[in-house]
Amino acid sequence: MCGISGVYLSPGDAAAPGSEFALQRQLEKMADSIAFRGPDASGYWTRGRLGLAHRRLKIIDLSDAANQPMFLRGGESAGKLGVVFNGEIYNFRELRAELQGLGARFTTASDTEVILHAFAKWGEASFSRFNGIFAFALVDLRPETPRLWLVRDRFGVKPLFYASQSGRMAFASTLRPLLELDWVSRDLDSTAVFHFLKFSHVPGESSILRSVHQIAPGTALCFDGTHERSHRYWDPFSLSGAAKDDRLDEKSALLELEGILKRVVARQSYADVPVGMFLSGGIDSSLLTWALVESRGDPASVETFTIGYDEAEFDETPHAEAVAKQLGTKHRTLRVRSEDMIDLIPDIPTWFDQPFADPSLLSSLLLARYARQSVTVALGGDGGDELFFGYSYQKALLQIERLAAVPTSLRRAAFSHISQTVGHFSHRGQKLLEILQFENQAELFQYFVGTIGPMRMDHLRDLVTLPLETGRAPFQTVLDEIQPLKWEEKIQQVFVRTFLVDTVLAKTDRAGMAFGLEARVPFLDDELADFSSRIPFRMKYAQGSTKSLLRKLAAKKLSNRVALRPKQGFSIPLREWLRGPIGYLLDEYLNPVRLRREGVLHPEGVRELVRAHRSGKRNHSHLLWSLISLQMWKERYAA
Repeated sequence: MCGISGVYLSPGDAAAPGSEFALQRQLEKMADSIAFRGPDASGYWTRGRLGLAHRRLKIIDLSDAANQPMFLRGGESAGKLGVVFNGEIYNFRELRAELQGLGARFTTASDTEVILHAFAKWGEASFSRFNGIFAFALVDLRPETPRLWLVRDRFGVKPLFYASQSGRMAFASTLRPLLELDWVSRDLDSTAVFHFLKFSHVPGESSILRSVHQIAPGTALCFDGTHERSHRYWDPFSLSGAAKDDRLDEKSALLELEGILKRVVARQSYADVPVGMFLSGGIDSSLLTWALVESRGDPASVETFTIGYDEAEFDETPHAEAVAKQLGTKHRTLRVRSEDMIDLIPDIPTWFDQPFADPSLLSSLLLARYARQSVTVALGGDGGDELFFGYSYQKALLQIERLAAVPTSLRRAAFSHISQTVGHFSHRGQKLLEILQFENQAELFQYFVGTIGPMRMDHLRDLVTLPLETGRAPFQTVLDEIQPLKWEEKIQQVFVRTFLVDTVLAKTDRAGMAFGLEARVPFLDDELADFSSRIPFRMKYAQGSTKSLLRKLAAKKLSNRVALRPKQGFSIPLREWLRGPIGYLLDEYLNPVRLRREGVLHPEGVRELVRAHRSGKRNHSHLLWSLISLQMWKERYAA
């Protein structure tokens, strides 16, 4: 788990006097800007137009021989294939054995070297053989014109940003290193700003800047100094488009799931540093903890971590402690006060270097910092809800499907009549009326992904002064690709390809790496993800129960208390905080004088939001937090 960056210069850049020295200095500045992602070692490599930089967090093979950039050290491609790598290849030992059988000679015990030998043997076909979480840049000096490959894992667990212009390209784990380059423009992408305010994250392959993009999950991009070529080496359509094993009975499915969980957790807990588990006491993390105890055979060697609050509404510690006691793990609980989280707020732009407004990031940061005192790797339950249908929002979308058959005009007329007849509605009731007037499937998903639509799209347009091309909703692109699927499969696809990668995994990566902690996600292991794609939908959702198969395994291996527990998740009392202890942020970042000077947000519209929230008439907490997050980011990076 590391930070990577690099540059492919244009011919003009490379011909400039002192270009080699300038490139070295650029690489050092890029790597230094994300040193917290890799605090254990740094490394640099330059040749001609190409340069690579790496910050290392040592996880597997702690020797200096495994430092990066790493080049092949033997065979025909020695010195001609090099890589900088962020992440883990979980099946590297199996691939290593296969490659050794084909004549490869290894000089380290690292998974990094496996990437090089695999590419030397199988070329770009090797990418689909890697089971892991990864973003890597690979240079191939064998052709007359060197090639740079940028590759991201199937689900987008690890981030990878890039910018290209006039025959040059730069890449980095996050946005921040690219801002060290004077040719990368800091002009905001107005569409990205608009979507950020709607969904609390910048979605898809865009970034908050027009000049910077992200490599899509499951995608490889090749640049030869002139042309870019990208292809999807893994198709997420397979998650739902795969043939279902309708003959699979529940007893057999439970046995198979049990075996897969044990193998996956054993595979993903391999490391040369201490490994722990994030334990909330919910179904996903509890099952993973059970599997880790089973794989180790020594419960006391398993360290589990949870975070607790004084407010019972947000506190999961009784559930986590009950599971830890049953399984016998070495459990630690961090008790948090509101002041602890509030103190983190000024540093959010350091770790989340493009705007990110999921308020639970504060809890994630505190938990990661706490766990890092004892372990360097932590496993968590991310991905279980997306792959096994665990969100209440997914359930709601399933139930709303029938309304799609009713023409929009009739629905809007009916709900308008209801509104006029009933008169006043609660905030929740009014939100429901808005949702049920959706025009198409893409608009419907806009309400359920992210923050469930803090405001209607047309109202958000009134807040942004930038020339606004709202573009296609990210969901529409996905929906176009998955049109043949059943409705429940479409729901899963949209959550996996939008909310999971853009919110859940982005938060997990940034929060962990802020403190040099590698966060692994066993539910997104290839074997477990493929299993989820094969089982019939009735094993995921049955008689109104989400995550049906996981619940039954939890009841069998843990307790009914765990199996029947509703999803809780991280949360904070944001509504009250913005009316109290962090209300100063509204005055500091959203005051009319500042907004007029910056010219991105309409002062009058923002002032009305603040007034309505502070008075208690409306709850605009999520949107206001998004506005604050945008302003904090702009102050740090867009000046």
